[in-house]
Order: sequence, then structure tokens, then C-alpha cells
Amino acid sequence: MRLVRSVSWAIGSGLLCGCGITDQDLKLAYGGHAPELLGDGWVVSTPDAEGFDAARLDAVYRDLYARDRYPTAQGLLVVRHGRLVAEAYVRDPLDRDRPHHLQSATKSVTALLTGILWDQGLLASVHTPLYEIIPEAFDDDPAKRAITVFHALTMQTGLEFDNDVNTVRLVYSKGSSLEYVLHRRLTFAPGTAFYYHDGNPQLVSGAIQALSGMTEEAFADRHLLGPLGIHDYWWERHGDGLSFGAFGLWLRPRDMAKIGLMLVQDGVFEDRRLVSSEWLAEATEPHTPDGDYGYYFWLFPNDDFRAEGHGGQVIHVDGRNDLVVVLIADSNSDLGALSPGMYDLIERVAAAVR
Repeated sequence: MRLVRSVSWAIGSGLLCGCGITDQDLKLAYGGHAPELLGDGWVVSTPDAEGFDAARLDAVYRDLYARDRYPTAQGLLVVRHGRLVAEAYVRDPLDRDRPHHLQSATKSVTALLTGILWDQGLLASVHTPLYEIIPEAFDDDPAKRAITVFHALTMQTGLEFDNDVNTVRLVYSKGSSLEYVLHRRLTFAPGTAFYYHDGNPQLVSGAIQALSGMTEEAFADRHLLGPLGIHDYWWERHGDGLSFGAFGLWLRPRDMAKIGLMLVQDGVFEDRRLVSSEWLAEATEPHTPDGDYGYYFWLFPNDDFRAEGHGGQVIHVDGRNDLVVVLIADSNSDLGALSPGMYDLIERVAAAVR
């Protein structure tokens, strides 16, 4: 059953705080990491069978459970060769079965949906000006009409937007969410600098709706999430009806891993191509001056890439090792936005491959 929330209560910039609890109150005793066979489409395997050093992988999970480390961590899943190899939830076993806020990892799903639009011929080119797609949302500043879909996908629109201030204002803004973003002033010419913020993916969400004739959520349900067998999710939306393209999606951790599996298989899931290899190659190549950002994907050495959200929401794709690692964490805790060194767990999982 697909669920929808109309207003975000834990938006991408992590504005809510915790309630004074400590790590001592959160972590369970170590209970291993063997995945349960649920009949949900996942083939379950073991570390030995999928080429891991089982002792090294076990050490990663024991550290995940350690009461003096990673206080915001909630869960870690490992997929190799298309099989679920390891899975554990350190706070509550029910976290496996409840939708979890992806925060800004939603942006990567927005990029995939843009690619499906492109694959279907609904988007002629990423260099199409947004003014040609959503002209009604623009003000009378002619310089803004140079902003393209590419600029929005690579965080290079030049629009002023401070996530710490403007994200919550976007969520609760009246009228058009697209106008809220596009009526901000230009701080630099489009395409000349990288400036990460939550306004750009809202413009892409608007473009998806204008070009497809359906909301981003409905488009995703038909062309991505539905074909992946993902049906129990929430996608928050603005009062104007537009899905939040930057931070609105909630998925169960195993469903996050399905997206990772499709990505590590170059856009194919259960013998069905969902996203073209051409789009994925373009989305995961560097498009910014620092070379670490594609189309809403963060890029790493050896062609690794990931969807990443505030506080430690991660779908990490390691093609060389046919490996997917999913991490979920509490992004609204007063224990800190990110437990020190928590991302190192992903590197240690990869290092455990024999």
C-alpha cells in the first residue's frame, strides 16, 4: 500500500532535534547480521558464499553495535552478486519493515526519473532551458531564462538558496513552490559555479510533472518504484501538489537496496531495463569543478558512487565488487548529525571482499 505525506516533518536540512536520549538508551545487544528470508524478492546468502572474509565483515557489524561508537546509526545492509548477504538494525528490528526518510538521497531518485524521461523522449536534452518547460514559474529576470535542466541537476543554477533557512520556508510556502525557488535572486551566472541546495531538485520535480503529465511520485510509481516491487513508501509533497524532489521520499531499507541493485546492474532489474546505461553513465560522471558530483550522485574513486542524505542515509554502489551497501541513521538526533567515522563502515565492507 503506497502512502503519501503532504507536509514534511523531518526535511532535508535536518531541522528537528532529538529529545535528550543517549546512546546507552538506543543500541541493542549484538545479534548477528544474518538476513531473514521474507519472500519479498530478495535471495538471501552468506558472506562466505559471496566472497567475503566473514570474520572481517562480522567485525564491521560488531562495531556498528558498539555502545560507544556511531550513536546515530540505525542499520546496515550488504548486497553482493544480487543477493542480500548481511543486514542488521541496531536500535529496533522493526526498522527493517518501516519506511525510512531518505533525506537528500531523494535527489538521486529524482535524477533517475529525469533519465527515464530522457529515455522515453519526453526530455529532448538536459540542455533544454527550464523556461521552455515551466515558463509560468519564472519572474521577469531574463538572465534566469538561461537556466537549463543540466544546471539544476548539477547544482549550478546560480539561484540563491540557503538550506538552513530556505528549505523550511519552501516546505511551508504558499502558492507555487517553483515560483518560490525561481524568484530568488541569481548570485552567479548559470553554469559557472557549484552551489548545493534543495531548491534545484524542486525545479526538476516541476519539469518532470510538466513533461510527463503526472507528479514525480506518480511517474516514479509507474516507471521505477513499481517495477522494482516497491509499494510501501511515502513521498511528501508541497501544498501546490508537487512532490519534493530534494528530500521527500521514504523507503524501507530493503527497498533502498533494490535501487542499489538496479544501479549496480547498470539499470536492469529482474531482466527488465528501467534506466538506460547511457543515462547512468552520464549521471555518474563528474560535472562539477571538484569532480565529485554528477546528476545528484556523489562520486568516489574507482567509479564508486552513492545517493547520500543528511545524517547518513546512503545507497552506495561499488561496481568493481558487484557490491551495494545501504546505511540508515537518525538524522534528527541531538547526538550529532553524523556519527564520527560512520561512512568508514562502507569502506570496511568493501575491504572485507576477498
